[in-house]
Amino acid sequence: MEILLIGNGFDLEHGLPTTYKNFLDFCKRVEIIYTWNDAKNASGYKDTHLDKWEMDESIKDRMFEAFNKRKNKKVEQANVATNYERETPDEIINELHTLIKDNAWIEYFFKCSSLGENWIDFESEISRVIQALDNARKQVSNNDFRWNNDTVLVAIGNASKGIPKEHFENIASINKFTDYLNTELNRLIRALEIYLADFVGKISVKKRSIDIGKLNPDCVLSFNYSDTYERIYDQSQRVKYAYIHGKADMNKNERSSNLVLGIDEYLKDDRKNEDVTFLTFKKFYQRIYKATDNVYLDWVDEIKDGYDDYQKQRSDVCPQHMLYIFGHSLDVTDRDVLKLLICNDNVQTKIYYYREDEDDKKVLGKLIQNLMLIMGQDELIRRTGGAHKTIEFIPQTISKQEA
Repeated sequence: MEILLIGNGFDLEHGLPTTYKNFLDFCKRVEIIYTWNDAKNASGYKDTHLDKWEMDESIKDRMFEAFNKRKNKKVEQANVATNYERETPDEIINELHTLIKDNAWIEYFFKCSSLGENWIDFESEISRVIQALDNARKQVSNNDFRWNNDTVLVAIGNASKGIPKEHFENIASINKFTDYLNTELNRLIRALEIYLADFVGKISVKKRSIDIGKLNPDCVLSFNYSDTYERIYDQSQRVKYAYIHGKADMNKNERSSNLVLGIDEYLKDDRKNEDVTFLTFKKFYQRIYKATDNVYLDWVDEIKDGYDDYQKQRSDVCPQHMLYIFGHSLDVTDRDVLKLLICNDNVQTKIYYYREDEDDKKVLGKLIQNLMLIMGQDELIRRTGGAHKTIEFIPQTISKQEA
């Protein structure tokens, strides 16, 4: 069996705008469609917000058309003066706007200056907020809380509806605020799903990876929400897929979306099995609740059963399996899945690493560091050296083929 495991670097290799910064920049420009002063014409919007934006032209053209054809919609409310809201003929962009408008997490990230460059940094920032809320609950219980003493709480409070300090007056108000943030996160997730499925998913991909083109996997384990490999490389439609964090689907909605975007467990053993206050934000819970694809566990069983049969001499031949890893950071947060595949003596693992030029090894160094955190120094040394090594690092081919 040959398995290809891919992360967000796979999409980036194909020129797709799938970083969290791409998504936030997109959200900013959607919001401007509905807030831009009517006195300013469409060319002003294009010149200021689209022309210098590093984004696929098809997305920029679609947003410009939505802006250019927007209209004012009368909104009637009881005991309220007649109001007008802008709408566009593009119903998908209209839906997006309802999801990101005044969204607490979107507003928080717009103003966040401490974000790193990867999706793991995005999730880590969510974790910072949740852990700050957790600490606030303890302090409120002990009558020893000052909401403005924590810059994270001040930031998420200011990004939310209502008066910030009222969210932290007592346990009940914190619980209510927690539920509100969970709802806002689900709105963000659906907005991300629409962006990936209906905007990024329609980009005509002109780049091909020479390295990926040489592979012929039986299975693809994707940590991405996108179906990039499926729509570009799988001409035979024989490949089995596991989208461990869910797959972007326009036919879903805010409640049915199965995309996983959350945090890792931060509680110690004495609390993690008892405290469920912030459970809905945790990725392991979301995977179970949203029933994301875990068919990869069947692949793991096949690998291990074959090796067990060989060791017990029920088979004369030890089945060998190949694992190719492309565009994944090997971050420790995915330790459970990675160890199940890499730490088998009948699995040969080839890890491709990105480089900007022939001598660039920055990413390689980070991958080695992360792999050591996953399996330990001794195991890493054993698996990367000697006659029986099972792990090999391979530099990605720099040049790319055109479609």
